[in-house]
Amino acid sequence: MQEQPNRLAGKVAVVTGAGATGSGAFVGIGQAISILFASQGAKIILVDRDEKNAEVTLATIKERGGEASVFVGDVTSNADCESMAKAAVERYGKLDVLVNNVGISGRGSVTDVDEELWDTVIDVNLKSVMLTSKHAIPRMIDSGGGSIINLSSIV
Repeated sequence: MQEQPNRLAGKVAVVTGAGATGSGAFVGIGQAISILFASQGAKIILVDRDEKNAEVTLATIKERGGEASVFVGDVTSNADCESMAKAAVERYGKLDVLVNNVGISGRGSVTDVDEELWDTVIDVNLKSVMLTSKHAIPRMIDSGGGSIINLSSIV
């Protein structure tokens, strides 16, 4: 397969869970997506609740000649999701792609699961997709359309 360099030139992408999640050579999914999109010419908003982890991804992108910036926020917060979408437009002029790449799991069966943990898992895994999409879609429409990529896991 022949690579198509700069397939995403001129595009602006928001990637949630974009921070480094491991150490050393380990690269997390959001980090890998961000690095790949930037290598293809996209400008990336690196969303993570941990600024230090997002800065690791940012450094890698910049070392490779890409353009990105960090947005520290909680994707279960309506206000943070609204600010995230606004940041894409303020920093780069538009929003073309949203990658929903956050997820957590909890231990326990249905008979012994902690209700507070259950609520947190649902908020991170489901509510975040609704909130990020709610605020990204109007900006995508203003930009002439876009793509939303939702990831999930068997975990």
